[in-house]
Amino acid sequence: MDTQTLRRTPEDTRRQIIDMAIEVAADQGATAVTLDAVVARLPFSKGALLHHFPSKLALLEGVIDHLALEMTTAVLAEAARDPNPYGRNARAYLRTVVNEPATERDVSIGRAVLAACAIEASLIPRWREAIRSLTVGDPEDPMGRDDSLMLRLIADGLWMSDLFGTHEVSLEQRKALLSLLTPGGMLTDGQAEVGA
Repeated sequence: MDTQTLRRTPEDTRRQIIDMAIEVAADQGATAVTLDAVVARLPFSKGALLHHFPSKLALLEGVIDHLALEMTTAVLAEAARDPNPYGRNARAYLRTVVNEPATERDVSIGRAVLAACAIEASLIPRWREAIRSLTVGDPEDPMGRDDSLMLRLIADGLWMSDLFGTHEVSLEQRKALLSLLTPGGMLTDGQAEVGA
């Protein structure tokens, strides 16, 4: 056993397993994510994988939880830059999607997440709860509740378009989308920057 293996923490091992599962999903799709396919990319035994994820479902749950945490962390970091508390998380959710055009790898991972949820419906509530958590502690102006929902739905639609290439949305169009929303007051001056 090498010193690197001895120094690996349980959290390091768990993260490496999840990273390899995401890699398999990105390369081959959600149906290719099997315990054997993942362990083939790992520098340790299947026993170590099974210690952390005793089944394929447990592994997929870990992947969904990890990706949901990445998403919520990015949105909350964006929200922290917004001085206006009303609708803050909704604006941040939209800006996170608009400001970060999906890479080819993002698209593969996103499709794999959707496929995994379609194959195993018990994964859907995990993603749903993570996204819904972004509305907690986000005070809404009673006059702007529908505006917040609109921004979230626009973000979801753009994400789906990115995943499936439904519409080719250029960087300029992304900027224009944010500019269109600015006059309504949901996005404040200086926040309609894409790629900034």
